[in-house]
Amino acid sequence: MAFGDYGQSSDGCMLPGFGLVGRGRRAAAPAVIGRVDESLEAYLRATVPLSAVDIDVSFEPPTEEWAAKLTRPTVSLYLWDVRRSATRSITGTETFERDGVQMRRLALPRVEMHYAVTAWTTEYEDERSLLGALMISLLAQAQLPVEYIASELADLPAPHINFARSDDTWIYSFESRMKTALQLQITTAVETGAGAPLANAVGELSVGFNNQLTGTGDAPMRRVAGECLDPAAVGANVRSPYAVATVNASGRFLINARPGDELVLETDPPQTAVVPASGGVLVGS
Repeated sequence: MAFGDYGQSSDGCMLPGFGLVGRGRRAAAPAVIGRVDESLEAYLRATVPLSAVDIDVSFEPPTEEWAAKLTRPTVSLYLWDVRRSATRSITGTETFERDGVQMRRLALPRVEMHYAVTAWTTEYEDERSLLGALMISLLAQAQLPVEYIASELADLPAPHINFARSDDTWIYSFESRMKTALQLQITTAVETGAGAPLANAVGELSVGFNNQLTGTGDAPMRRVAGECLDPAAVGANVRSPYAVATVNASGRFLINARPGDELVLETDPPQTAVVPASGGVLVGS
């Protein structure tokens, strides 16, 4: 059974856990491994460069059987290990936008993808030359340039490129033959599809008081519609004890206030009105 990139096998079977959507969770994102492979190949083809006509790029395990079937010069990008990153991990939560909705999630996990990069040609000198060109390209950048990153990864931080150092332990060795390999680590964030919608932003905060002896309390706050009769009031501020509004071009405004509050229209001279128990207010004469 061969699995595709979107949580479904090539014969139509769904992978366990894929396609299940809960609150704040979208269907499984495109497989990050395939998209990183695509981005890495695009970068190397453009910068080495690797001819699309003359040189193949393979992600298959470079076994003896595989090598025996090669008919053209080939660059092998064998992904032999994937593990969660300890050096680039981020803790805590982060906010982001999905389909126009503000969401919160745990910080995206970072994974390290370890590749053994080898060159396969009929002539040893050609192999060394090709491997050297690959090495230069991989050492030239600290992260994959954005123009080569697959579109599905565009909203994530650019994958980091790390060439193995002499004291690194994540080294792949070929057991069955003498073969020089470049040891490459790509560190990338993984979109998990998780997240929960944020609550709406606070738009209004009010405080009320009750008299414990009489049981009386403040009248409830409400949005009061107002109209100004003075044409000069357009653009002027209207103040209540709790809010400020501006008179629009039609001479009207909306403001938060309580019944009995005094509204002040900041004209010269100022004009006032008292908020009724119900309905709107008329300011000016």
